[in-house]
Amino acid sequence: MHGACWALVLVASLSLTLAAVPAAVARRTSGTRSLLAWGLNTSGQLGNGSTTNSHLPVKVKLPKGTKVSKVAAGFDHSLAVTLTGSLLAWGLNTSGQLGDGSTTNSGLPVKVKLPRGTKMTAVAAGYYHSLAVTLTGSVLAWGDNAHGQLGNGSATGSRVPVKVKLPAGTKVSKVAAGYGHSLAVTSTGTVLAWGDNAYGQLGDGGTTDSHRPVTVKLPAGTKVTAVAAGYGHSLAVTSAGSLLAWGLNTSGQLGNGSTTNSPVPVKVKLPAGTRVTAVAAGYGHSLVVTATGSLLAWGLNTSGQLGNGSTTDSHLPVKVKLPRGTKVSKVAAGNYHSLAVTLTGSLLAWGNNSYGELGNGSTTGSHAPVKVKLPTGTKVSKVAAGHGHSLAL
Repeated sequence: MHGACWALVLVASLSLTLAAVPAAVARRTSGTRSLLAWGLNTSGQLGNGSTTNSHLPVKVKLPKGTKVSKVAAGFDHSLAVTLTGSLLAWGLNTSGQLGDGSTTNSGLPVKVKLPRGTKMTAVAAGYYHSLAVTLTGSVLAWGDNAHGQLGNGSATGSRVPVKVKLPAGTKVSKVAAGYGHSLAVTSTGTVLAWGDNAYGQLGDGGTTDSHRPVTVKLPAGTKVTAVAAGYGHSLAVTSAGSLLAWGLNTSGQLGNGSTTNSPVPVKVKLPAGTRVTAVAAGYGHSLVVTATGSLLAWGLNTSGQLGNGSTTDSHLPVKVKLPRGTKVSKVAAGNYHSLAVTLTGSLLAWGNNSYGELGNGSTTGSHAPVKVKLPTGTKVSKVAAGHGHSLAL
């Protein structure tokens, strides 16, 4: 379990984000949009109807006529928002994280049982729980709830979506899911958090779990535009382009030069003049895209997930070794691997590759970015990374 997000966490996945953990990819070909997946598939998380791992991208078998706008990857499950606002899920379902009312894994996309008339705009996948934002700005959650990560005031899991108990009048625009905690950005730029808080990942100054959303203690006047959640840490991009981090820091994933956990947001020590445009959180590492299209990474690096050519952890942001002239627009963090979309629509991957999650046809890890072997003519717009699988739209 602890080797998982990531993302996800992604992060998030783990992203981790963990991203955040804890955490899709679509391609356009002759006006169509499809979804590709690769890597670990023991629970059907690749959505191609099998449970066989794939070292190269394969097509997710979406229902006929379905077009996807957003994707997310959890520990071993996947989520997608369709252009009509419905939700699809596939993969591991032991905690009800697919939201179809069962605990049966699915190797093909199934419909999430949304309340009648509900349309979704955003989605996030944690280790064993899922989050989605509705068109009206409310948040739904389902799956594991041992730490209160569903935010409905209980610790009882749910196999179908339940409403997160947001403060009255709150509208949410974005969400992120970590191992056992959840994050949300409100329409006013504040951040809410709920669930596991063992390492201070809720950012409220304490280490007590919360079954309902609490307000993250942002510095006065700070407005947040994006968040990511890893295994036990959280990240937030501010409207000024700076980055805040809080929670677990044993591998330096907060990027402030230390390995001390923080229950409140601290500034990531970015190089002078850096503006952040996108963020991702893995199991124990963090990634950001800068306004110039470069990539920075920090934290856990045992599998080369920082992409700087080494396997040494870093407590401060380091440059990912992108191919000469490459500019990046989006990023995703799995448990121990990372993904980045270039401005030309190609896809790079690095880190662990035990399951083929780098999508380059091998199971050999890489300490620097390698090209994902996409089908000829494919352009990627979005990506997501889980424990050992990857998604691309």
